Parts: sequence; structure tokens; C-alpha cells
Amino acid sequence: MHLISEEGYLTFVEEFNDLHKVKKPHWVKEKEIAAAFGDRSENAEYISAKEMLRNIDKRLRFLEKIINSSKVIQINTLDHSRVNFGSCVTLLNLHTNKTSTYSILGTYEANPSSLIISNVSPLGKCLLKKEKGEEFEFVINSKVYEYEILEVSVHISK
Repeated sequence: MHLISEEGYLTFVEEFNDLHKVKKPHWVKEKEIAAAFGDRSENAEYISAKEMLRNIDKRLRFLEKIINSSKVIQINTLDHSRVNFGSCVTLLNLHTNKTSTYSILGTYEANPSSLIISNVSPLGKCLLKKEKGEEFEFVINSKVYEYEILEVSVHISK
């Protein structure tokens, strides 16, 4: 079972409902209209609508899996005096003196380019339960990184 923030869960539910109630019916209608033009094997509109429906159905199955199998966590109710699910953590790289701030959320919400990492990623797992002021080593691909935790707070969405 994957953890997911309440906000992330609601975002996936909203996307599911939009696809199911708005986009899929639109493309079903487009497919029916295109089918009325005759030969489906060379009908670009029909083929395109059919492909869109296939993609929507695939995404709906994926979203349904997330919605039905995730444990929703209200991150505001958790203790963030130590790094926890839903924490925002500012790290100081002790080799470069550069700081980075990461949020730790669930696998389905992770977005490394936005500095949102999964609680089950190597760095996410390493950070859990650590507290402000603590120094630690993190090894990935045989490279050792040394960090100090400068700040721990609750993740605030943008």
C-alpha cells in the first residue's frame, strides 16, 4: 500500500472524475460522429478518437488503482519535529555549502524536478526520523554525500 497526502489523493480523484465524466463522453461522441463517415480503416478522425479513448481508459485504470489502493495521510496532523511523511526538509551539503529543500510525499506524488521525493526513495528513506541539526551521510552510486538538516517543517503545496 502506498501513502498519499490528502491533497494528492483529491487531485487524482478530480482528474479521474474529469476524465470519466467529461473527456471520455466527449471522445465517445467524437468516435460515433467519425464512424458515421463510413470506412473506418482510413478514417483519421475515427482512428484518432479511438486512440484517445484507449489512452483515457488506460489513465482511468491507473488512477483507479491509485485511488483504491493508497492510504490517505493528513500531513498536517503528523509531527514534523523530525522528518516525517509530508515534511519539507532543508539540507546543507557539507561539501559544497549549497542548500536544497525537498518535500517528502508518496510515490505517486513524487516529482524530483520539483524537489518532491518519495518516502520510499533512497534519500527519502534516509531522511525519515532525522531532526534539525543532525548530520548524516547518504551514499548513491558509490558516491558519498554529507548533509546537515537545517530545517524541518510541514510541506505546503504550491
